[in-house]
Amino acid sequence: MKKKLLVVCGGQSSEHSISRISCNSVMKHLDKDKYEITLVGIAKDGKWYILKQEDNDLSKDTWLDGAEVVEGVFNLLRSQDVAFPVLHGLYGEDGTIQGLFELAQLPYVGCRVFASSACMDKIFAKKVFESAGIPQVKSVYVKKRNDGKLVVVEKNMEETKEVEASIMKELGMPCFIKASRSGSSVGCYRCDKEEDLMAKLEEAAKYDTHIVVEECVDCIELETAVLGNDDIIVSRVGQIMPHGEFYTFESKYEDAESKTCIPAKVDEEIQEQIRKYAVRAFKAIDGHGLSRVDFFLDKKTNHVYLNEINTLPGFTSISMYPQLMEDLGYSYSELLDKLIEIADEN
Repeated sequence: MKKKLLVVCGGQSSEHSISRISCNSVMKHLDKDKYEITLVGIAKDGKWYILKQEDNDLSKDTWLDGAEVVEGVFNLLRSQDVAFPVLHGLYGEDGTIQGLFELAQLPYVGCRVFASSACMDKIFAKKVFESAGIPQVKSVYVKKRNDGKLVVVEKNMEETKEVEASIMKELGMPCFIKASRSGSSVGCYRCDKEEDLMAKLEEAAKYDTHIVVEECVDCIELETAVLGNDDIIVSRVGQIMPHGEFYTFESKYEDAESKTCIPAKVDEEIQEQIRKYAVRAFKAIDGHGLSRVDFFLDKKTNHVYLNEINTLPGFTSISMYPQLMEDLGYSYSELLDKLIEIADEN
């Protein structure tokens, strides 16, 4: 008997379009002989639609043509055997839709509520990883208050309005400014001059009220993939070679000159350290199913720093997670089968 599989894409985050591109690849590689697939798209306004599957390129503006509005979302969830949320960003990998699946008692692919929520917020994820003894670059937490003012939140949770002075004292220039709960480098800026600092913080604050400011390290960007629950499999290390000063949204998805390399062009000893840190980080957030774990390697010191965990990594044709797993011996279709198979494990 075929397993009733609910595939969900779209969503209300800034990564809506990437989700649909990822879902194109997932739908292409799912074994239709194994699964009775219901494809659902969440529009940017939050409405749920059952999508036409045949000849529907989800990356196009016509993706909702012939779609049927879902009148009872909860009833739909209760009618399925397992869910595969091909979603990125807010309301997709931040624990909210995972909580909905939990309420509906529907097994689902990926990290559970806590891990999803914790890793979506870079600031609070840093606190978890710090407690696990995983090295990270120095950072400052900037918060946009309800009155619109920006403040620095100290480690003791005291707030200071001396934003520029605090950042210059702790990090100096240049630095990176990131919307804490955004992804795919949306709301991410490099700042080279103190006089530009507040303007770029305000720009990042358009995407999130939590902003993380990090020291700028001349680094190589490295990534590894983890798969499993209790018995965790970790891939070799891949290397990001962005075309441009850093890995922007455009260089990830639109620039053909940005490249990836598996295995990374760094010493095997460093790669092994990264793989160990990746497993430790995944365990620290009580990860489930899959994650892509991203690192910085300081070119001058060879120090390894954890950048972040992505609990629902991209599944596009150029995404690093499926490439790393393919290098490990899992074809794209086998990877999807494995993720669905372990979805209902505790």
